[in-house]
Amino acid sequence: MSIFLITCSLFAVALAIQVILWKLRLPKYQMRTLLVILTVVLVLGLPAAAAFSPGYLDLLHAALFYVSVGLAYMVTYSAIEADSPTLSLMRFLAQRQPDGVAAGEVARFFAQRPFVQARLAALVQSGLIREQDGRYLLAGRRSPGFRLILGFRKLYGPISKGG
Repeated sequence: MSIFLITCSLFAVALAIQVILWKLRLPKYQMRTLLVILTVVLVLGLPAAAAFSPGYLDLLHAALFYVSVGLAYMVTYSAIEADSPTLSLMRFLAQRQPDGVAAGEVARFFAQRPFVQARLAALVQSGLIREQDGRYLLAGRRSPGFRLILGFRKLYGPISKGG
C-alpha cells in the first residue's frame, strides 16, 4: 500500500506543478517541460518518501511505478494537447445525438479542420522536423525510440492507410 501511496503522492505533486506552470505561462516545449517536471519530482520526492517507506526495495518499486505512470501520462497528454481527428469527430457526433450526421456533413467537418497543418506546426516547434526551402526534413538524428518504432513497422509489414 505504501508503494501506491508514494507513487500517487509524487504524481499528484507533479500534476499540480504542471497545472500551475501551464496557468502562469504555457511552455514552448510542453513535452520536454513535462518530462523535466516528472523527473525533478521523482529525484526530489524519493528521498522525502524514504521517511515513510519501510525499505529501499519499496522505494525502487515506487520509482518504477511512478516512471510508468509518468510515461503513460505523457502519452495521454500528447493526445489531449493536440486536436485529434478522432476526438473531434466523436465530440461532433455526440453533439448531434440521437439523429446522427450525414456522410457529406462529416466530410465537410474534416475539410474545415486543419489537423495536418496543426500537426506539422507542432513537429516544427518541437524541433523534430524543420522546414527548408518549402520542404520538410528530419531535424538531426533519429532518436532511439523513433528508430525502434520504424524497426517494428518494418518487421510488422505494410500498415493500412491511416495506421
